[in-house]
Amino acid sequence: MTDAAPAHYELSAAFREDLAAVADALHAGRASTRFDPRILHTAVHLCAVHARLNRSPPEKLVRALKELVREIALEDATEAFRVLYTDRVIAWAIESYYELIER
Repeated sequence: MTDAAPAHYELSAAFREDLAAVADALHAGRASTRFDPRILHTAVHLCAVHARLNRSPPEKLVRALKELVREIALEDATEAFRVLYTDRVIAWAIESYYELIER
């Protein structure tokens, strides 16, 4: 899993797959009134852990996740979705990247 060069991991298929999983979870959350936020949390966690294992700088991870949430929120009529999910996703990513989550 750590075969990609740190400078290029953000361009890798593995990183794009992780971002796609986060996007799928965000879309599922918007489409359901019974969405379990643990699905999104897990997707963000895996994305952050993979970024760390591939020595991608955390700021590149945060930038990619913010852009992803912003793109998905364009479909929303209000800023509420973007603000809420940007805050959550970024907090979860930082916690996971630095393993700050209590186990």
